[in-house]
Amino acid sequence: MSVFKRTIIALDGTDKDIPLLKHASKYIQRNEIEKIYFIHVQESLDLPEEVIEKYPDMLSPLDESIKKDMEELISEHLPFAKELNHELMIEEGDPAETIIKISKRKQASLVILGKTDKKNKTGAIARKIASFSPASIMFAPELLNEEAPKVILPIDFSDTSKEALEQVEEIAQLIDNVEVTAINCYKVPSGYSSTGKSYEEVAKVLEEVSQKKLNHFVSKTKNSDGITTKSVLISDAESVFDAIYKTVKAEGANIVVVGSKSRTWMASMILSSTAEQLLQSDLNIPLLIYKNKKKTLDIFDLFERI
Repeated sequence: MSVFKRTIIALDGTDKDIPLLKHASKYIQRNEIEKIYFIHVQESLDLPEEVIEKYPDMLSPLDESIKKDMEELISEHLPFAKELNHELMIEEGDPAETIIKISKRKQASLVILGKTDKKNKTGAIARKIASFSPASIMFAPELLNEEAPKVILPIDFSDTSKEALEQVEEIAQLIDNVEVTAINCYKVPSGYSSTGKSYEEVAKVLEEVSQKKLNHFVSKTKNSDGITTKSVLISDAESVFDAIYKTVKAEGANIVVVGSKSRTWMASMILSSTAEQLLQSDLNIPLLIYKNKKKTLDIFDLFERI
């Protein structure tokens, strides 16, 4: 199933909504869309009960005004939305909790959120949604790159990596001139000297193993033609994030796709440290965090039964 099949686009009513909608347009216009939900959440005004009782319709004109503005914005920057099954929702409450609940209730496959620049960093609301929504998350920066997607996809050989790879392949099938580089980050263990070989010799052996394993992993998917593979050495002073960051810069990539941490049932619903670092970095490009929706929904169902 396409990660874009049931998409939520979170709008905050600011100028940041324009690049957000343009990013959405770039990636969803050729995908098989079942439904798009445009959601704007107003924080509760916490008016006294006496005021609400006396003026029950006080907020209605405000809601209608916001809805009208949102409709005009969507029509201008995502014009093909009118041809798709879509719904505009104006909600009131805590923005993060509301979007998380709606993403579960509507069985969303993807939530698209705005990503601020490094100076302001991505806020707590967006990070909370990314951590606890069962849907995959795309963070769209304020800067819009008009070029065809040039994707960096880190692979750790997990099931989630395989699913993320399949989603990237689907994007490549639907959008012209997409370039995909799948990378595996490897590190020389600290006890390498016990092998009797130098650091460089051990690194060379590990690179060959990583590259062979990566090529085999990618080749098992349906549409692996055209996907470049690359093994990336993590130096002693670096993390996986550092290796991905350097590769993005070196390759001139304009989107990063990562699978959510999924080696345990609990980890599948929270951000990995690498995804968190990518989100807070100065990489002013979209970040797509792929999640296995069925697994994360099963976790939420378990919590509700406890």
